[in-house]
Amino acid sequence: MEQHVVSEEYIALQAGIIHEQNKIRGSLEKNINLHISKSELNHEKPVLPQLKVNPVPLHLYRTVVKTIASYIQREIPEPAGDLLHVVEELDEEELRLWLKGSITFNTNYFADFAAKKGIEPWLPHFLAEQALRPFMHFLGKVCQPFIDEMDVMGICPCCGEPPRIAKLKGDHPSVFCCPRCETEWQQKRHACAHCGDDHPDNLFYIAIEEDETTYMEVCKRCRNYIKIVKEGSACQHKQAALIDLETIHLDFVAYEEGYGEERQ
Repeated sequence: MEQHVVSEEYIALQAGIIHEQNKIRGSLEKNINLHISKSELNHEKPVLPQLKVNPVPLHLYRTVVKTIASYIQREIPEPAGDLLHVVEELDEEELRLWLKGSITFNTNYFADFAAKKGIEPWLPHFLAEQALRPFMHFLGKVCQPFIDEMDVMGICPCCGEPPRIAKLKGDHPSVFCCPRCETEWQQKRHACAHCGDDHPDNLFYIAIEEDETTYMEVCKRCRNYIKIVKEGSACQHKQAALIDLETIHLDFVAYEEGYGEERQ
């Protein structure tokens, strides 16, 4: 989908998928036995790429892909087209490539796949990522007891996603929240969440007059930003993926001003 055009239909679709993911997550917790020893981890790297055991069993990933595909096709039948049929035809190797591509954010692979299958260019990657997230949520839950002992710079210490959301405590953001794995971790010092620059002159804030609950902290050095939820806001109690969705207007502003990485 185009970065600067996100319809209300898409936002409603994403909110519905988040609801589906929450239901799926409960089922996964009963079917996956994942033990992580923090003593075996390099605390300066995110947990996910260090795991010796795949946290996403392929047969369960297939089930979740089908579940999310069914929901998408039911909610937006015209752009979804034959999505469910395409998913049902995925062989084991293709499914493995989907899983790998979603973890590594391989946009080229999914663009080629969509072209070959004649479906909307954004659909395969979107579906693969949304199907991955319940597994990442479970991984985040397993890592939560020791996540603040990790010292990873500029990315989520659990899954490696760039930071997007922070919750304000006092004068500065102090708790980062990952929309991909729902991990929360403490900020160790006030600095740019992306590059670590802590010079006060390089960090500034952008607020929207109509929005009393969120704003952005922007770094002059790396030109990235993070969306901040104010202390006491009802948003602070929502999951990060929903906060990210409900604050998408801030992403529009950042994009128009030339800030942020190009994602999707």
